[in-house]
Amino acid sequence: MKKGLLVFVLSFVSTLVVHAQENSVSANVPDTVYAKKELVEVSIQAMRPVTAASASFLCAKDFDNRPRNSAQDMLRIVPGLFIAQHAGGGKAEQIFIRGFDCDHGTDIALFADGIPVNMPSHAHGQGYADLHFIIPETVRGMDVFKGPYSPYSGDFATGASVQYNTMDTLSRNLFQMETSAFPTLKKWNGSRALFMYQLPISSSKFKSYVAADYSFNRGYFNSPQHFDRLNLFSNTIYTINDREKIKFTLSHFTSSWDASGQIPERAVNNESISRFGSIDSTEGGTTGRDNVNIMYTKQTSKGEFQSQLYASRYRFNLFSNFTFFLNDPLNGDEIEQRDDRILTGMKTQYSFFHSLGTMQNRFTIGVNYRNDHINNDLMNTIDRQILSTSKKDRIDQQNTSFFANEVFRFSDYFRVEAGVRYDIIQYHVNDLLNEATATNYQQLVAPKLNVIYSPTERTQWFFNAGSGFHSNDARSVVKETSHALPVAWAAETGVLFHPGNRWLISAALWQMEMKQELVYIGDEGTTESKGSSRRRGVDLSTRYKLSNRFAADLDVNVSQNYFTQRLFGARLNESYEIPLAPTTTSTGGLITRLNQHLEVSLRYRYIATRPANEDNTIQAKGYSLADMLSTYTAGHLRFTLSVENLLNTKWNEAQFDTESRLKNETTPVSELHFTPGTPTVVKFSMAYSW
Repeated sequence: MKKGLLVFVLSFVSTLVVHAQENSVSANVPDTVYAKKELVEVSIQAMRPVTAASASFLCAKDFDNRPRNSAQDMLRIVPGLFIAQHAGGGKAEQIFIRGFDCDHGTDIALFADGIPVNMPSHAHGQGYADLHFIIPETVRGMDVFKGPYSPYSGDFATGASVQYNTMDTLSRNLFQMETSAFPTLKKWNGSRALFMYQLPISSSKFKSYVAADYSFNRGYFNSPQHFDRLNLFSNTIYTINDREKIKFTLSHFTSSWDASGQIPERAVNNESISRFGSIDSTEGGTTGRDNVNIMYTKQTSKGEFQSQLYASRYRFNLFSNFTFFLNDPLNGDEIEQRDDRILTGMKTQYSFFHSLGTMQNRFTIGVNYRNDHINNDLMNTIDRQILSTSKKDRIDQQNTSFFANEVFRFSDYFRVEAGVRYDIIQYHVNDLLNEATATNYQQLVAPKLNVIYSPTERTQWFFNAGSGFHSNDARSVVKETSHALPVAWAAETGVLFHPGNRWLISAALWQMEMKQELVYIGDEGTTESKGSSRRRGVDLSTRYKLSNRFAADLDVNVSQNYFTQRLFGARLNESYEIPLAPTTTSTGGLITRLNQHLEVSLRYRYIATRPANEDNTIQAKGYSLADMLSTYTAGHLRFTLSVENLLNTKWNEAQFDTESRLKNETTPVSELHFTPGTPTVVKFSMAYSW
């Protein structure tokens, strides 16, 4: 712990740093600015309107200076957000933010061009959010909002919400090849190929491009992960006239992998396996998703009308073994989880300006509808062969929501955004094994308030308050008589401050209260009550442009998290820690442009040791990592060299307190189980654009 703290302090001092954040850059910066890769062009000139100090808008420049293997990796750019992979690369990453172990998405709402990514009542975990269907290079920006203060986001938007926005058109075509290796292990890892092409359509009303992305990785484990991923994407813009346009996107994604899973510390300590070994090497899975998305926008004389229709076909098969021989000493505890669903939905909203006294306000009203038709199965398996079926459910779940938001502009310096959101979720569960059906519904009215005061052009003060929720699994809800969604109440105050044209500082002080809720444990097919909880903390960020050649950034996030006796109640007397909740995290980096061709960035990320169970007798170990990325551009060619885990730190990526039993053991043991983090990996890519 002392070593980790020392590294953190040294990193803090040495990286008072980074390139200007999108918070402070005009939303309409042209693509050519990013293509030039000149730090001088990315200067802090004017504040982009935000509703909270913790909100941010991330752009292409933010992505270019960080290693990225997938859209899921891009989440690391969000200040205070950490991810962990623990199933061979194909499974959705575990997400941590603002004192939440979000599992695979329970307390963070994710969207891709307005399509919800989270999957309610998922076979593996509530709110499961797999972003791997997005090709990273097609993303032009990300909108980040922390807390439940926006009326535009509903289910799962407790800790945060993130919207991925893809590019409408390409500024240039691109072909890119990448290869990677683990030098310390003397292993080749894999390769990636990317192709993006703007279609040469003669009509000025149509603009369309296509993209294809293929990856293969062996991984650094003793048992190869055989990770394959294919992404296809197309985007078409049809301009009806100066005021109306339609955006139409199609995407296809498929992936398969093997995994070594989480291993117990005792097996590594007694040298029965290595850090990169496995107890059950037959873990792994397959998944895929196909999306159709149509978005229509129309500018009116007073505002804007938006309407969207989307549909997704989703498939998921996962083989896992967390407890080894705890429940079945003969065959082992391997399980298979299946989720096969059709997702359809629509979003419509209208915003318009109007006068209220001497004020020119903006009012927005909208409605969302989502329907999930789900087939969920849970089987006991051995070597991926089915032994028995534990659960077989057919679920229909509909979420209808209405929202409204009024922006009161009292002056150029003071505005108040007051909103409200109403959600109603209907559940129907057909238990095929027990030949039983059950229904229920839940609803919530969630008020929102955002106050923004700008006493000077360089300073903005914020106060935010509101309520939100994350829904529970349908199989848990239909067993209850309550019709209330589990509510979360939160508030924060913060400031955005520009000491000069080159420097941005943001700070936020926040607190969140969560009511008692039920969580469906997909790995076991059971329901667990987690109780009420409280989280509170501080978010600090700074962006500083040292010169036209150097820029730097630093993010520090500290939180206190514990279970309470009731909503807004006192802390529990004992066993009050929230397992795996992050307490201290920090990221930062330094970027330098050495000449007109070469740019280099150095980055670090740090997470402190934290409780892995309620009584803190087992802890998830913290770590500090450093990455390096350099790019060399010459005409149409661009070469990129990145080194992740530059110092070859030995670290644990995913960590859990798990009770398990190995085959030669007579009694179970509860201890830390982990997936080892990647050793030093070197990646080289060559891109040709025209």
